[in-house]
Amino acid sequence: MEFIHSVLVQDKDVLLVGTDSYDLPVNPLSHILLTMKFTHTQATLADISTFAEELALIAKIEVLYKGSAIFSMSGADAFACGLLIAGFEPWGLNEYGTTIEERSLTWCIPLGRKLYDPVECFPRTTRGELILQVTYTVSPVDFPSTVAQIETVELPEASPERYLRMTTLSATISATGETDIELPIGNPISDVVLYGKTIPTGVADTATLGHLQILVDNIRRFYSHTNFETVHNMEGRRRAAPGYWGEHTHEESAAAGLAGVVLAADHVLANYVHLPFDIFGDLSYALLTAGKSDVIVRIGIDDGADRTVRVMPCEIVPAGRVY
Repeated sequence: MEFIHSVLVQDKDVLLVGTDSYDLPVNPLSHILLTMKFTHTQATLADISTFAEELALIAKIEVLYKGSAIFSMSGADAFACGLLIAGFEPWGLNEYGTTIEERSLTWCIPLGRKLYDPVECFPRTTRGELILQVTYTVSPVDFPSTVAQIETVELPEASPERYLRMTTLSATISATGETDIELPIGNPISDVVLYGKTIPTGVADTATLGHLQILVDNIRRFYSHTNFETVHNMEGRRRAAPGYWGEHTHEESAAAGLAGVVLAADHVLANYVHLPFDIFGDLSYALLTAGKSDVIVRIGIDDGADRTVRVMPCEIVPAGRVY
């Protein structure tokens, strides 16, 4: 076996807001790596951008096959899904670099849950059929000299049996209490990643994703009932090992000084929860939807929570099936 890691786009100037489109390679494709390189106008650490502002450099990432979305989500959601689904944790360059210093951050767009997997990747295509579209929201004031590098990993000898399809279901729900969001029907679903605007902070025990259930034809399956706090904490068993973490906070007791315990708080995934079904990656525990009439995720929204929700189902699509 062999893989081909190559450059698709070299230092493309993206200072202006807009969408760029690129033809992707024709060989079976494992994943795409999108790196944003930028400098900063601020001179002190207290004034440099937050990690959320850096993620917002990219408004939307889409991979389209003959016009239909194989991957479609915001830059922030794509970063979270790269961590939770593909286990990709970038080590950003010079996160606290100040005025004019070089900085960078990489997003992973997986077309299979396991990177470099010859069984699960996007099949061979014809030139022009598979397209990457990236919409940028770069502010020239905050991030001057911003450029994009895009690299791809092809598997020329692969004979894929399936590939990963991840798109976004967005909803602004009109009321608190339980609400249902319909999941796509036809393909096995290996995972569902959800974003909720409100999370418990301070003394407020309030969450947009207060509790979650999965129902198939009105029967609870897999997740009969799980609370935000528990399912959020369970992300640790599936995500990449703690390392760079994008941005994290160190806290210590003022009284204890340097002898205090240092705690790392992961802000990158603070508003996300991950519902894995296919624990072993072999489809033995996948959520099967073929032939079903109704497959939903039921969300219990706490009183007072913002009701903005995004749901990213991970469909495992047979290689011969296209959209």
